[in-house]
Amino acid sequence: MPRPYRSRLRAEQADETRRRIRQSARELFATHGFSQTTIAQIAEGAGVAPQTVYSAYQSKGGVVRAMLEDLEESADQAGWEARIRAEPHPHRQLGLFVTWICTLFEVGAPILRASIPAMGDPDVSEFHARGDANRLGGATALTQHWAQIGALRRGLDPTDAAHRLWLLTSPQQFLLAIDVLGWTPDAYAGWLTETLQRELLAPGAED
Repeated sequence: MPRPYRSRLRAEQADETRRRIRQSARELFATHGFSQTTIAQIAEGAGVAPQTVYSAYQSKGGVVRAMLEDLEESADQAGWEARIRAEPHPHRQLGLFVTWICTLFEVGAPILRASIPAMGDPDVSEFHARGDANRLGGATALTQHWAQIGALRRGLDPTDAAHRLWLLTSPQQFLLAIDVLGWTPDAYAGWLTETLQRELLAPGAED
């Protein structure tokens, strides 16, 4: 059998094993939480030995980090960024930004619930820090653009506006609204859009 075929087959098998490990962890984290889930349980759910989990991800935090990366990739960040940039009206642009954030958080809620309590793990905290930095970068690009076209609320500095946009679009706030207050994702998105429009945009910016 040619060596390239064997190498490709091994790579496909390894990818499938990693996928099963992530799926097992996702189900266990959703049921028991991060701290109560063990590597042995993850391995049993995936049908592999515990050492296989360690070899693939090094730790529970490494599994969560990979799950978060899956979420980021499946959320079509580049596509959403292109749609937001292409929208000329500030209010609709802000609405698209909120829709993307809320869709990402809703789809990823089980993973976020598991990862936020695990922020002490270096793998998880590094990924969250990167996500926070990306979100702040997107918020800054929006508010600077709005400042340039005169759409920001009068007297509001674009840096301050970016900080407000970043704070109000945190995953922690989304989970508080959904899990503690019992809001639906649509209700949260509506409130967030109205709040941000009032906080950030000048009257008439929708014109």
